[in-house]
Amino acid sequence: MPIDIYAPCPCGSGKKFKFCCSAIADEMDRIIRLMEGNQPRVALQQLDLLAKKHPQNAWVGTTRGMLLLDLNEGTTARDVLMQVLQEHPDNELAIVLYAAAMIRAEGFENAKRAIHRAFQRSAKKLPALVGDLAGSLAATHAASGHIMAAREHLALALRLAPEERRQQLFVQLLELDGADEIPYPLRGSHQLPAITGSDELQKEIRKGQKYAAVGCWSIAADVFAALANADPEHAELWHVTGLCRAWDGDEKNAAESLHRAARHYRDVGVAVECETLAQILDDKTTNDVVEQCAYHAQLHSVSRLLSILDAQPRLQRLKTPTESEFDHPPVAMYLVLNTDHKVTDFSQLTIDNIPRFLGQISVFDANPKTNEAAFLVLTGLRGPDLDDAKAALTATSSDLIEWRADLPQPQITGAFPAESQILDNQWYLSDQIPLVRRRELFDQFWAQVVNDKWPNHLLRVLNGKTPVQAAADPAQHVALLGAIYALDAAAQRREKGLDLKPLFARLNIADLPVLEITDETNLGGLSIMQLHRLPVDKLNDQQLITVVNRSMLIRHDVTLYQVLTAAVARPACAEQFDMARILRTLSDISSAEGRREEAFSWIDRGRNLPVPEGKTAFQHAWTWDMAELATRLENPADPELKPLLERFVSYYGPKVPQIRPHIEQMLQQFGVPSPWDSVDIMIPGSIQGSDRVWNPGSAEPVAAGGSKLWLPGQ
Repeated sequence: MPIDIYAPCPCGSGKKFKFCCSAIADEMDRIIRLMEGNQPRVALQQLDLLAKKHPQNAWVGTTRGMLLLDLNEGTTARDVLMQVLQEHPDNELAIVLYAAAMIRAEGFENAKRAIHRAFQRSAKKLPALVGDLAGSLAATHAASGHIMAAREHLALALRLAPEERRQQLFVQLLELDGADEIPYPLRGSHQLPAITGSDELQKEIRKGQKYAAVGCWSIAADVFAALANADPEHAELWHVTGLCRAWDGDEKNAAESLHRAARHYRDVGVAVECETLAQILDDKTTNDVVEQCAYHAQLHSVSRLLSILDAQPRLQRLKTPTESEFDHPPVAMYLVLNTDHKVTDFSQLTIDNIPRFLGQISVFDANPKTNEAAFLVLTGLRGPDLDDAKAALTATSSDLIEWRADLPQPQITGAFPAESQILDNQWYLSDQIPLVRRRELFDQFWAQVVNDKWPNHLLRVLNGKTPVQAAADPAQHVALLGAIYALDAAAQRREKGLDLKPLFARLNIADLPVLEITDETNLGGLSIMQLHRLPVDKLNDQQLITVVNRSMLIRHDVTLYQVLTAAVARPACAEQFDMARILRTLSDISSAEGRREEAFSWIDRGRNLPVPEGKTAFQHAWTWDMAELATRLENPADPELKPLLERFVSYYGPKVPQIRPHIEQMLQQFGVPSPWDSVDIMIPGSIQGSDRVWNPGSAEPVAAGGSKLWLPGQ
């Protein structure tokens, strides 16, 4: 497409095209057409020739750099763009492209200076490109587990993105804030604290804030750290330094700064939040870890090996993933249990006699696509359990497996803090055990953790003392409170909502004070920990609506229950809420906490809601009967399950015949026979081969024979 001769030149000089690069317009037009016609290599050849004629032309250089990046040739793109910047150091396009090339060629840390230059120099004229750069950095940080850095870079990308891209980025931001596998104190926004002081101090503060506003968080952190070192008891300076370090992905130094902020804050709520963040970041950088490992072995006969493994009483076979999930899935997977005793009387099952798995075996057949021979992988936690699993496997299959001599030590595949090992178990529970019974066992496990194990567990953040010991020392109360909220976050990640009141009573310390608010308080800018301290009963209607929406996203069970019950009790707000969703969520929380009758009462309230616009009374009734069915199935011995299933057969079945396979598939997961085939609803146990691994934190069962290996910290 011809360029308007009076438009700004594409080279970025600021001159009119007519008076700048018009001499190469025809050649560049042909090259651009080649690029648009999906002929990048031919276009690159033409650009190389043109670059020899015009070696200092920025339009040619930036186009070459852009094309090389598209072809994933980061090193060459870096060199080309470096030459452009030597001739045109202020070229905004070259600056941002060079930053992208540096990331590809040398990695994030080495590219940081170029990235910051792009953020400062190119964002105003090229916001979309700089936004894309920030978005790619968000993905990089997320992949590395630097959640706070990922969120801030994503928020920066959102601010710079064109309108058509903002919705996509906003959804990604919501997904990150709602990801329950991330400790909740790390999620959401964290505002920089207000800092008071002299005019000279304020000048430096504004300088740091300007860097932070454009995404140059390491530079901002250096500015704030210099001020904090000059005034080491200034809590806000350490706080702002810690946040900027975290947003830059420097979590180790972020934790150190946040610890120092916590020690000097007079506001106990802010101090504990800084301490909680610091402790969670400490867990991500500590060297005191339990390692997840893998041993590899070559196989001589897959079929013979499977026959042997199937016959071992200590091995439990799992359902294998499909090819749609993996390019080359295993042909068989097993758990190595610590016992060959299978519990058949579930009423006698306790948290002390539940079988545990020591490791997982994955057997892979030969891969004709890659000519890779058949092999086996044994995974587990480094230590006696994994050694026992390996010895048991070797003893039963020594003539069929050959442990790889080039890998005499297990490969490390992951790690988690050793201190958190008391929060996890490696239970194996059969499908035949009703979900309500599993939840009971899970609740007993957590009661033991909270009432006994954790209070008497030595913690490094408490200077090697236990929480019980630290509770007697007022100087350690901020660190102790931070540890309690870090525990709460760890439990929530494992889908267990903790009522912290008994723990505060056990340790004889006070919880955080309720946050003071007014009708003018902007709740949208509060951190998640601040959100949990709100006086819910004192919120005005609009504030409650805001809190409900954020709480539904965050899904912290204890706070969410408190907020939603307040919303249900306030009829004036009913039209502003999705009341059906609220009632179903309350039902789910109640059921997960073992309050089944309360769960059914929320479902009954849902049935009594007006029929939603666009739905029929039949659809409305179906929705809530399905909600009741899902809850009743958690205990297949529930006497109300049979009449409910009869309703599906006699009422819904004739009207919607296609529901039968859907309902039968749902029932099969719980070991319940089809009501279309049997008049009586049987206790589960008649369906064979439905054992699976159950993560005790799971609120819902996995599919029969599910194969996911749950490991601590996941």
